[in-house]
Amino acid sequence: MWTLIIDNIAQMWALYCLVIFYQALKHELAGIEPLPKFLCVKAVVFFSFWQGLFLDCLVFLSIITDSKNEGGYTAEETAETVQNLLICMEMFGFSIAHHIVFSYKHYVSEIEIPPPQFLTSLSHLFDFRDVRTDIRTQLGVSAQTIRNNHRSRHTERSPLLSSEHVELNTFKNYNQDSNENI
Repeated sequence: MWTLIIDNIAQMWALYCLVIFYQALKHELAGIEPLPKFLCVKAVVFFSFWQGLFLDCLVFLSIITDSKNEGGYTAEETAETVQNLLICMEMFGFSIAHHIVFSYKHYVSEIEIPPPQFLTSLSHLFDFRDVRTDIRTQLGVSAQTIRNNHRSRHTERSPLLSSEHVELNTFKNYNQDSNENI
């Protein structure tokens, strides 16, 4: 029972955070229509959760009972089987909804391009030059960041005095002190 309550609170909190996120970025995300996508994904999670809870309540209230046949199912096994069947049927509808909501049409250009040949596609599959380029780029950015952080720790940044002014005055003061001591 406690796991059910904790799971319910966690799902409600996740839903609340996603709604807050959507409210904050509604205008920036308008081009990709996030609300139908959000509802499609969340419907899968919530339907399976709530129907499982409903079936557990039916078992608890003895509406779903043990099978009377020899070697039959227990009430829990029957509820689990019914839930699995319902999920299979629901997924057909959700798959159609996902196909509509997560359409490929936003990513296809208007220019008619012939499909690539099979061997060309296969060679692209095993071509890791883009991975090598990405790794080199990321390592270069990381090395540059480390160098910049290292330099910034060892140089004094003062808006009042420039380093050139400090070095010249220090050198002049040193010369004057050494001449006075002679």
